[in-house]
Amino acid sequence: MRASVIVITRNHSGYLAEVLAALARQDHPDFEVIIVDSSVGGEKDKSAQLAERFRAKYVFEPRLGQSLARNSGLPHCTGEIIAFTDDDCLPEKNWLSLLVQNYSSPEIWGCSGRVIPHRSEAAADLFEEVAGQDLGGNRRVFKPEEVRFSARLILQNVGKVFAKHMKGKGLAPWCVGHGSSMSFRKTALDQLGGFDNRLGAGAPLKSGEDIDINYRVLRSGHCLVYEPRAVVRHNHHRMTAEDVFKTRYNYSFGGAALMHENSGNPLMFCMKCGRFLQLFIKIAQYKLTGKKELARVFSQDLRGVLDGIAAQKKNPRDPKLKPEL
Repeated sequence: MRASVIVITRNHSGYLAEVLAALARQDHPDFEVIIVDSSVGGEKDKSAQLAERFRAKYVFEPRLGQSLARNSGLPHCTGEIIAFTDDDCLPEKNWLSLLVQNYSSPEIWGCSGRVIPHRSEAAADLFEEVAGQDLGGNRRVFKPEEVRFSARLILQNVGKVFAKHMKGKGLAPWCVGHGSSMSFRKTALDQLGGFDNRLGAGAPLKSGEDIDINYRVLRSGHCLVYEPRAVVRHNHHRMTAEDVFKTRYNYSFGGAALMHENSGNPLMFCMKCGRFLQLFIKIAQYKLTGKKELARVFSQDLRGVLDGIAAQKKNPRDPKLKPEL
């Protein structure tokens, strides 16, 4: 299958050069690279020059927002499979080929890969502990029934309310994959209307564009795969503890907006209630045990949840993006 790889970037030409070099080493026999750039000033010129140097298509998108940037790249893709990574991620040589291998069945509409830290640093380690993207080494296939309510499903996952994070053992659509290592059939993205422009960094709802598209794939009656052998290494680039707190806030902001918006699905309603319960329990637990840093992390989460629900009410979904069972 021919594949297209979309890389979104903004003012990170130094990182972008590393990403394009890693993509140039991919062992998949038939693919193209599309750079969607929202840079300004000299960074825009550098990104355009890098695209020319690595023979990638260059698309300038002056508007902000990860979803909007990804959507802007879609019309320029000629591949059957559209893969996505970011300008701070380094795909391993077989990343793309391993993703594409999972599309042997027409029921599979998407496949995500594993995201691991590029190097160990204090704040990066904290990020991986409480907000990390590594979903582990077990391959998983997610089916449509996993986003439908059942009492059995809820009971099986009650214990996860008490965890710091769910990661590779969590429920769909949360633990399916991340935007820095994901792929979909082009026909699937066309039918679903693409990504939700309200979601993702730079957009009103701050995050969750990857969770949302995975949720809509499953609600449409199709399957997703998590393929841990398809690895990208995430460069945290000297992340600070304050960056970790901000990231957790943004993740909770977008996640809560999605849960609130989809509360008509009893599963999502239960997840929203469980999220509040988890946060109150974890904040109290870490305050009582003197773990101030973790208590602050979950306090940021709670603030993000409350702010995200309020923001969703002001930014309703475009009806064309609504999933149908």
